[in-house]
Amino acid sequence: MLLALALVLSLVAGCSRGGGGDTAEKVFADMTSNMHEMSAILASVTDEASAKAAVPRIDAVRTKMRDCARRARTVPRPDAAAEQRLNAAAEAMQRDIMPAVLADRQRLQARPELMAILAPALEGMENDL
Repeated sequence: MLLALALVLSLVAGCSRGGGGDTAEKVFADMTSNMHEMSAILASVTDEASAKAAVPRIDAVRTKMRDCARRARTVPRPDAAAEQRLNAAAEAMQRDIMPAVLADRQRLQARPELMAILAPALEGMENDL
């Protein structure tokens, strides 16, 4: 689940010009917020009722992630200083958010009855960026 890293790479590797006021930093901040939200959703799933309640929330966050990916393709390429800041922010997010997300995914995978509910909402998430 390296969505954040994929976003940074898309921001610094091949952005076109003309982002309609968006910046790479703004798009990355929005993606970071989405990752925090996804982490909180996964952490909240403890039983079948909470798993069912999580599905529309997961769908909503994934919609926002896809929007961030679309926006990332249109923002101007960041300058070298901004690129360094984005890379540092991506590393910080990897350290701060991803362990919790991965731990929750492992916890949930040990509960097949919950994964049966969540799996359709999570399927293909790595392709959202």
